Amino acid sequence: MRGLSGDFSTMPLKDLVAYLGSRRVTGTLRVTRAGVRKLILLREGQVRSASSNQTREYLGQFLIHMGHLNAEQFAQAHAQQSEANVPLGQILVLLGWVSEQTVRGTLQLKFRETLLDMFRWEEGEFSFDAGAVPEIEGVEAGVDLMDIHREGEFRETAWQALRAAFPSGSAYLEVDESRLMQTPRPGTLDATLVERAREGLSIDELVKTLHTSDFLVYQRLYALYRQEAIRVVNTPPPGRVRPAASPTLEEEVKNLEVSMVGDEPHALELIQAAQSHLENGDFWEGEALARRAHEQSPSPETEALLNSASAALLGLLRRRMLDTPQVPSLRVTAAQLKTTPLTTPERYLLSRIDGKRDVRSILGMSPLGELDALKYIQSFVDTGLVQLKAR
Repeated sequence: MRGLSGDFSTMPLKDLVAYLGSRRVTGTLRVTRAGVRKLILLREGQVRSASSNQTREYLGQFLIHMGHLNAEQFAQAHAQQSEANVPLGQILVLLGWVSEQTVRGTLQLKFRETLLDMFRWEEGEFSFDAGAVPEIEGVEAGVDLMDIHREGEFRETAWQALRAAFPSGSAYLEVDESRLMQTPRPGTLDATLVERAREGLSIDELVKTLHTSDFLVYQRLYALYRQEAIRVVNTPPPGRVRPAASPTLEEEVKNLEVSMVGDEPHALELIQAAQSHLENGDFWEGEALARRAHEQSPSPETEALLNSASAALLGLLRRRMLDTPQVPSLRVTAAQLKTTPLTTPERYLLSRIDGKRDVRSILGMSPLGELDALKYIQSFVDTGLVQLKAR
């Protein structure tokens, strides 16, 4: 295939993706629009790399929003990446902070979002040059162009449902905390959405300040809407003060590079915080802090604390889901699950949820540890993907 170029007014990206995907091409796709630049490397009809000058499409941003990484960890990994000239994903795996499966799954999400974001563009230019592309360093991932095309078609329908729930981006959101089954974990996209909605940001302002794709914001809002944890209101809350935009990853890195050493909690502080949460019955946060303390400074004390916290959290989850047999069932369609950002273990567990098997049966066929599997199932319930019903 020779070079191909044009603009989206004559050939929308979804048509270009179908054209290139059906021919299983290898080459480089470049796209530009109003200062936005994207570079896509294709090999035999699969996206093998996708880069952009938009902060919201950086791998680190996706990992932070999905709760796999915090800003401090990103800053440290970014510093090591700059020194070693090694891809971020590989650094994170080597540090043991993020598994290779999680990096691969997040890269696939990044590839999809980088392209799907452009499916709604009515303006822009593209050029495709056929030919060999460089080998990918670090964790390898790929997404088939035809899968992206099919997902784009699904999203056209999904946007209709999202717009029915949220007719205008200028609308505001009212949070009903009593409907939140559990407070979202700090640092995740859900937690940030709830926090900013309480501050009085409109939906458009949420999209602008969170540095993530429109679809992911609306998708997570829809999950909260289905829980009746948020509702749409047309007037801003009384005394609303427009908050400053969230810092970009680059800004976070600069801030952290200055204050990281002084602000990074010592293991003793983490231990004390974990003990406090455990004493107050917050086993979920207590276990997370104990795990962080042990990872930061392994010792017999942190190991004993982590074992104690894990046992307390496991006991809590067993009482919720095993003492009285609970049958999980999906609250979303298979098509909706396809576009939900999930790790490989999460997808595995969700594939075993059929509305007939109880939690104990699912644990019996899962290669995951009991605590990890129960934590995943609880997170499915918290985010509205799954509901539990006593047998």
